[in-house]
Amino acid sequence: MKNLSTFGKSMVMALGIAGLGTASMMTVQASTKSQGSEAMAAVQSKVSFEQALNIAQKTVKGDIVSAEFDQNDYSAGGKYEVKVIANNTEYEIDIDADSGKVLKTKQEKLDNKDIAEYKAMKQAKVNLNQAMQTAARSVGGTVFEAEFDNDDGQSVYEIKVAKGNQTHKVMIDAMTGKVISTRLDNDD
Repeated sequence: MKNLSTFGKSMVMALGIAGLGTASMMTVQASTKSQGSEAMAAVQSKVSFEQALNIAQKTVKGDIVSAEFDQNDYSAGGKYEVKVIANNTEYEIDIDADSGKVLKTKQEKLDNKDIAEYKAMKQAKVNLNQAMQTAARSVGGTVFEAEFDNDDGQSVYEIKVAKGNQTHKVMIDAMTGKVISTRLDNDD
């Protein structure tokens, strides 16, 4: 840079800054596309979200506390990860999204925090299935992730809904069944 004029140095700096800005925008776009592609893969899988929940319930009799679609390295296919609680034990059941085959089941005893959250879910007036239906209706899309959460003493269901190539995060009050908030989700 020693032999460049002041104008030349300014141009090099401006192009460098422009390049960084472009790279940042491309990263955001790639993140949004991968989020959208995961939602699309979930919607297009041979086994629906509801079917995966039924398979999990047949595998372990208990209460479903969360379920999500996981696209393997953002390629074709994927699996559902469903968490079921029975007898103070959490079971994580992985289900192939193309065949419906149970890939693995692992279990873990609940700790005191998990037991407290589970008790809060059991006291909710709205169950996970009702919350998923409300979220799907509110956005006009297909649910591909759902979980109960008890943050700051408020019991809610966090539901992700695919609509087109967008993902909407819908918060449902677990006591009233009302939609608390809906927003586009670009977190993944």
